[in-house]
Amino acid sequence: MATDRPARTVLRCWGFFDWLCRVWIIITHQRKGGDDCVYFPERVINRPDPCIYSQFLLMQLKQPVTWDNPDVAIFKGGVEQYTYGLTVDTQYDVAVTVHNTSLEKAALGTKVSVRWIEFGAGGLVRHPIDELVANVGVYPATAVVATTWRTPATPGHYCIEVQLAHPNDGNPANNLGWNNTQVLAAHSEARTPVRIFNRHVGAPRREEQAVHRGPPWNLVEIEFDSYVFNDAYGAHANGDVMFAPRPPAWPARVEPRTFHFAPGETYRDVDLIVDAPAGPGHPEKFNVTARQGGAPLGGVTVTVTRGA
Repeated sequence: MATDRPARTVLRCWGFFDWLCRVWIIITHQRKGGDDCVYFPERVINRPDPCIYSQFLLMQLKQPVTWDNPDVAIFKGGVEQYTYGLTVDTQYDVAVTVHNTSLEKAALGTKVSVRWIEFGAGGLVRHPIDELVANVGVYPATAVVATTWRTPATPGHYCIEVQLAHPNDGNPANNLGWNNTQVLAAHSEARTPVRIFNRHVGAPRREEQAVHRGPPWNLVEIEFDSYVFNDAYGAHANGDVMFAPRPPAWPARVEPRTFHFAPGETYRDVDLIVDAPAGPGHPEKFNVTARQGGAPLGGVTVTVTRGA
């Protein structure tokens, strides 16, 4: 048995590498040689791959993200709303766009779980909204499923979480997405708190700490930018354009930028501070993204508007 251990280790490493390559090809929609045709590995082609814009997968791949999810929309009376500023105890319509990257297999019967969680990075408590079913044709087909949601009676900020599930999914890594946004009117200095939730309210077990080789489990590191996702399909999907980083549009900072959770600390609020230019102008988005112990934790997108 001991002599088989190196072989099993090599197989596990190769399996992870193969999975990572498949995910990267799907995201960039390009061949290694720069071919404009869409390319999908054989394993993915032979199985459906329902997916949604997934910030957590993109963070693992070191790509910029926006928490204003392009595949989640909230409406009232046919008018799209922002997650921030929703009225308490009010019914809204939530629409979710589900994609399928497979050229051969339709993603029929894809389960779409819609939940709400508290606004912030890394919220832990999920509240169910609805369980839906999407029937998505082969690439580049999409399907939109919708439900209604009555907001809680208690004022607060809320995030919509969508998770997909299919029994024959070729790539379950791209099934989780958040829509976590806020709109803030700028004065001389726009300041908004962002709640960072502790993934490990109690310290991890000793055996978990032993295998963790990254930063300390309680270290939180925060990044911010003004990246905007440029969606495209097929030959028009250029990864260099879709995932091109964009620095903060206006002078901005997060206080504190890094910190350590104390034992038993549930969450901590940090401040995003933006110095918007004086006078009228178009709004700008600021994405605040957090990692805990080096792993993706979550984030928010704040839209800062300029006065007249």
